[in-house]
Amino acid sequence: MSHHLSDEQYKSQKRAVWRATLILGVVTLVEIGLALMHYNDVFGMHSLPKSILSSFMIILSLLKAYFIVGEFMHIRYEMRALTLTILVPLIFLVYGVIMFMWEGSAWLALRKLWG
Repeated sequence: MSHHLSDEQYKSQKRAVWRATLILGVVTLVEIGLALMHYNDVFGMHSLPKSILSSFMIILSLLKAYFIVGEFMHIRYEMRALTLTILVPLIFLVYGVIMFMWEGSAWLALRKLWG
């Protein structure tokens, strides 16, 4: 089976890829810029609590991941049931990793406490 795109469809898809690349590039540059400004204490960013910066970076990374999955894996164009079938287990996986790390840090604290 052969798939032929019209000239307009090809240009539309090409624009979408460039737009996605531009969005991901800008968000990545913002993340890198914030990390370097915090590391080098530009504009007094060292006084900013690290938890706020880390939370912001995690949110940006999750938004980038959602955009990549939606755009390049074509989840955005699928039926809602298929999208939920893929994304809900991913949410549970991320939640599980966070909980294992939390539990591990609690075990480490108990190990230090009890020797």
